[in-house]
Amino acid sequence: MLTLPLMVAAVLTLLWRDVAGVTELTRMLAREGFLWCNRMKVSQQALSQRFLTFPASLFEGVFKEILPQLKSQWLLRNNRPLPESVQFTLSKFEKIWITDSSTLEGLFRKLKSLSDVPKGQLAGKMGIVIDLITRLPVEIWFRENPRASDTSFEENENPLLN
Repeated sequence: MLTLPLMVAAVLTLLWRDVAGVTELTRMLAREGFLWCNRMKVSQQALSQRFLTFPASLFEGVFKEILPQLKSQWLLRNNRPLPESVQFTLSKFEKIWITDSSTLEGLFRKLKSLSDVPKGQLAGKMGIVIDLITRLPVEIWFRENPRASDTSFEENENPLLN
């Protein structure tokens, strides 16, 4: 039941709609469904367990596969005018990218199945580069070490910076 398409929809819904946690996500799935998923009744525990075993590499593969399609769809949309500051910057630079990183602790607060994990235990570090114009991710990285420096995302394997 908790297939790759459903789990991708679940992750996107968590992020896009800023869902408070898996309990609320489970209610949403039963009440209205989300994105391309019809309503479905599953237990909160089953969804929490699936999140714990869901391979990040699967989500990454889907993300990287659909990103070009998202970019082309963005180009077809009727866009709002850009703010003057952005227009000025684009006259000087080809692209405007913004970056951020975050230490992942929120997962432990959102999953009841991890409630026995000591507070303050961290889940890793995530970094992202976003195109300011399209508001789409350019690249996303994950490091298992939550204490890794933000500059660790600049390592040689980063194709954007080579």
